[in-house]
Amino acid sequence: MAYLFIDTSHLLHFGLLDENFSWIESEVVETKKTSEILHAKVHSLLEKHNIEIANLKGLVIIAGPGSYTGMRVGEGFAQIVELEKLPVFSFYSSDIPEMLGDTDGHWVFPAFKREYYIRTSGEEKLLSEEDFGAFASGVDKSLLYTHGENELSSQCAKDTRDILISRPQSIFKKVISEKMRKRPYYFRPLHVEFKKS
Repeated sequence: MAYLFIDTSHLLHFGLLDENFSWIESEVVETKKTSEILHAKVHSLLEKHNIEIANLKGLVIIAGPGSYTGMRVGEGFAQIVELEKLPVFSFYSSDIPEMLGDTDGHWVFPAFKREYYIRTSGEEKLLSEEDFGAFASGVDKSLLYTHGENELSSQCAKDTRDILISRPQSIFKKVISEKMRKRPYYFRPLHVEFKKS
């Protein structure tokens, strides 16, 4: 049996993992229209490997941080799977450095509205463009992580999406064994996101 993995937090990354958390198949799709292609991509993947969705061991999703729309797509898919009584697990891409034992690293990502999200050992903050520039210039690049190709990639030595692809056992074994099911996480609360200017 296999686990289905879906990350809609930034572009689309999906795949199948075997019981030992090795990739059977993994694909990243450069799209901003995840909701239009997700079901067809998942159907095609399962069909290719002759797997019925009801026979999956579970679904693992990235619960953020990410785009507002991206978070809804992934979580919506997860809730439908839960209706079928399949186990669903979720975690944050910003958790990955700490999951690997790196408590000195900084996970950074563009948070829209000309702000940047930073998470360091459980502490998180949003910085303006100017403040982020000052922060990044004072930090060793080897300590910076991001997730997938984005405007900060050239400033970061590590990519948590690449880590998921190259070292899946390190992450997924922990997520499943700890039965992680984190709520979707957006960069800022809705009352701040939709505040009138």
